[in-house]
Amino acid sequence: MRFWLFLLVILLGAGAAAFLRLMAFNQFSGIDPVALAACAPVTGIAGPEDIEVDEAGGRAFISSLDRREEKARGAIHVFDVNDPLSAAGFRDRTGGVPDAFRPYGLSYFENGDIRRLFVVNEAAKAVELYDVTENGDLVHLETFRERRLTSPNNVVAVGPRQFYVTNDVRPGRDAFIANFHFLMRLGSGQVFYVDGDVWRIAAEGLRFANGLALSPDGGKLYAAETAGNALKVFDRNPQTGALSLSETIPLGASPDNINVDASGAVWVGALPKPLAVPGLAGDAQATAPSEVLRVDPDGDAQTVYRNDGSEQSAVTVAARVRNKLLIGALYEEKFLFCELPPAVR
Repeated sequence: MRFWLFLLVILLGAGAAAFLRLMAFNQFSGIDPVALAACAPVTGIAGPEDIEVDEAGGRAFISSLDRREEKARGAIHVFDVNDPLSAAGFRDRTGGVPDAFRPYGLSYFENGDIRRLFVVNEAAKAVELYDVTENGDLVHLETFRERRLTSPNNVVAVGPRQFYVTNDVRPGRDAFIANFHFLMRLGSGQVFYVDGDVWRIAAEGLRFANGLALSPDGGKLYAAETAGNALKVFDRNPQTGALSLSETIPLGASPDNINVDASGAVWVGALPKPLAVPGLAGDAQATAPSEVLRVDPDGDAQTVYRNDGSEQSAVTVAARVRNKLLIGALYEEKFLFCELPPAVR
């Protein structure tokens, strides 16, 4: 009798724990839509997972990969805000280098005549560095690898060969135990600082470390904590690259990639129900809800877009270019090109 009572207690405890985890990821919550009035789909780019803005050039670099094709090679596209139908925006700019290329996060760096693009390459567990030519073509310069970088996700550049990169879960995203780390919201995520050839851990203990972005003055680094439904804000020492946590901003959804505009506002592509996303991999008809948040420099978060997935499924990024907003997604073959209302510019 005691055995069955003990077993019942274990089962009830496991059920309660599972219920609380589902609650933490909003699995039972409804989706109240928030619309942007003027959004047009731009089709023809598979899996536009991350978008990085060149504000001065009025263009955006787009990380692209058909994630339903196991052997697909990814691409980087350059979208001209002033000429959105230009055929040049739909060709790969990497020149086929490297051969194995599954891009995730990316970051644009410009200083004088130096224009470079840093790209996380999941296929090599590395960060690829490209020189950006005048017309937006990419010339491969270097590959950064390190044995501790088991699961790179996003990158933000702070110099010609200096950057931060997230290691979302220490065991590696492909490991079975990585799912356990995510579901249990374990703090195994890290942020590395890379100064040329020197790697060091700048932050750790993040619950699935994802998107990265810098404040306009470079004094703050923002990190998306996907399993924590939060945005981490770090004070940054520009001379040493050292980070110290200054604030945690709750978002109410799971953030993916992030961008900072010229005003200092953080634009967050987020997943209201992240546990719905894995089902998209094997079902082209399935959808997952999407959300975009704007976090002002004071830390106040506002939802500017929310959808049940019928318009744009599983949003991963939102990037502002002047008075436009580009919204990308993990599995879609399109991104949204939206006019921003004056109230949220």
